[in-house]
Amino acid sequence: MAREAPHNSMRVAGRLANAFALDLVKLGGFGRDVVDALLLAAISQANVAQITRSPELQRTYATLDQPPPDELRRPVSISAVANSLRIPFETARRRIAVLIELGVVKTMPRGVIIPTGPVSSPFYRIMAEAHYKLVRDLYFRLRGIGLLEDLPRPNGPPFDPENPPVRLVIRLSSDYLLRLAEPISLHVGDLVSGLIMMQVVQANTEHLPDTEGGDADGDWSAEAFVPDHLRKPVRVASISERLGIPQETVRRHLTRLVQEDRCDRVGDGYLLTSRHFARPPFIQFLVDNQSHLHRLYSGLADFSVLSEWEREILALRGAA
Repeated sequence: MAREAPHNSMRVAGRLANAFALDLVKLGGFGRDVVDALLLAAISQANVAQITRSPELQRTYATLDQPPPDELRRPVSISAVANSLRIPFETARRRIAVLIELGVVKTMPRGVIIPTGPVSSPFYRIMAEAHYKLVRDLYFRLRGIGLLEDLPRPNGPPFDPENPPVRLVIRLSSDYLLRLAEPISLHVGDLVSGLIMMQVVQANTEHLPDTEGGDADGDWSAEAFVPDHLRKPVRVASISERLGIPQETVRRHLTRLVQEDRCDRVGDGYLLTSRHFARPPFIQFLVDNQSHLHRLYSGLADFSVLSEWEREILALRGAA
């Protein structure tokens, strides 16, 4: 169980996690949009759930050169995928049908799987290596703000730095991504609006340093969050480009979010302010996010991933 961090560190961690989740979603769609990327993540994680639960299988299928065979991938129904992401069944069915036509998803008697072929392609390997680097970079940024100080010591053999456990890291971090996505649809109302809101948050705050988390000794009141004048409004066109969602769709969802007082229209841009962040659902997100991050990196520590990352950093510093 993670010790509760100072509130300003939890705010920065929430900001970093938001950007990290968006980066993962944009990477994972095989060139499709962010909704398809989350559908693929949900399908994949359901397919390999038994591997994620087994330390032995995790190690066996840890590296890019060792993808799990199709016979180990358990099919998942489209309705289960739709329910897990809280999206309409017809939306999931229509989108997955396109992914089947493209050969990314395969129909089985009891549902669908992502077969070995697409996740062994050169395109996937490039994406997977970028995904691995994002998880590694987030670890060191979180350490830099004082999180993750109480992780368990590694209890397994180290991995070969020349052949890192990229697939293992992707499985554990994709579980984290889906846990992060779950409350978005629940509290915002639908997945697309949630992704758009996440992108607004990132654009509003991506220029802020990791040292800027609001009042270190403050409570969860609006006054304790990062002051609104430090946030930068974002335009519809920028959100559309970053998410791969048509501008009219973005504008329609933002109009609803403004009407529901979930964000503000500021000139020709949009902004989430400190009063939005100080509401109970978002505060709960920050608290839960710390636990989710601790779970992710505890899992990586158990497989000696973190100790190898630390060794690599020390080696680089020594060489400098």
